Amino acid sequence: MPASTLQHILQENYIIAKIHGQKGALLSPRQLYSLTEFRTLSEIIGALSEGPYGKELSRLRAESSSIETERTILLGFSRTLRTLVSSSQGSERVFLRQFMRRFEANDLSALIISKALGKTWEEFLVTRQPMTASKEARLHHVYSLDDLRDRGLEVRTQSFSMTSMDGSNSSLLRDIITGWGEERFYKYVIGQLSGADKSLCSPIAGSSIDFSNLTLILRSKLIGTTNPRDHLIHSSWKLDSRTVEQLLASQDVPQALDALSSHHYYGRILSGARQRFEESKSLSFLEIVLRKYQLKLSKRVFLGFPYSLATILAFLVFKENEAMNLSAVLTGLEAGLQQGDVRSLLALAD
Repeated sequence: MPASTLQHILQENYIIAKIHGQKGALLSPRQLYSLTEFRTLSEIIGALSEGPYGKELSRLRAESSSIETERTILLGFSRTLRTLVSSSQGSERVFLRQFMRRFEANDLSALIISKALGKTWEEFLVTRQPMTASKEARLHHVYSLDDLRDRGLEVRTQSFSMTSMDGSNSSLLRDIITGWGEERFYKYVIGQLSGADKSLCSPIAGSSIDFSNLTLILRSKLIGTTNPRDHLIHSSWKLDSRTVEQLLASQDVPQALDALSSHHYYGRILSGARQRFEESKSLSFLEIVLRKYQLKLSKRVFLGFPYSLATILAFLVFKENEAMNLSAVLTGLEAGLQQGDVRSLLALAD
């Protein structure tokens, strides 16, 4: 038996049992689907009042904004994550803290976009999401800068200025920075883990960086950026350099998606991608595709031997996806979307 597996069995039997207990409390796909049938916020809050989100949702009011709604849902996810950290030790605690570092990128991108929109530091703090452990003083220092040079992102973001960005550039910059966060976690998985921990976590972390690069290439084509190569993540999982060059050489988004349809790994996963893009003229469907695929990978982890770090990652994938689905239902309701449109925003496990 590998030493890493033995360590998990001896030291972390408690946290594995805790995770399996919390997984049992997750909303089922049928429950999430049924939430789209409600037409008022109070109905949804009532349906979820006895669950893990009841405490946070009870604070929402009919006039709550979409940002307040999303923040409220993420508070539940944040509470779960921090409880796991406090309950863990050794390699499991290190793993959880590395996972949490992903959200520092979300903090950074939200700060920059807020500044680009002319919002004050105080306005940013009000809407800041509760997921990260980023130091407020560090974020304030970044807010005071006019660009992102002298940071780990200087090469990928050197053509951007925090004081002159339109909506399209803001979206591209958000993709670049969140991709940087996913890359940091992937490098930890590849470089620091071994055995079953590495082999089971790699597909989940690797698909995130591959989709980050795919999104960067496609968004660059969508907005007419001339230097998409400068923004790409240098790491990869299955999106090999030959495919990347082929995507970069494509004339537009539909042609790039056609080229990807024959990819040995992602061709099946992205089946019908061109049609979905042409119907929506948006790249948002990529996030749903990735989340569904990672749910599938995570389900396989739970069906296998439980004593590996992948069990923790698989649960976090399910929990984060649940929070994003709930947020989609609530914000879709606020926006007045039709039931079918809200359901199209959900990523549900098979």
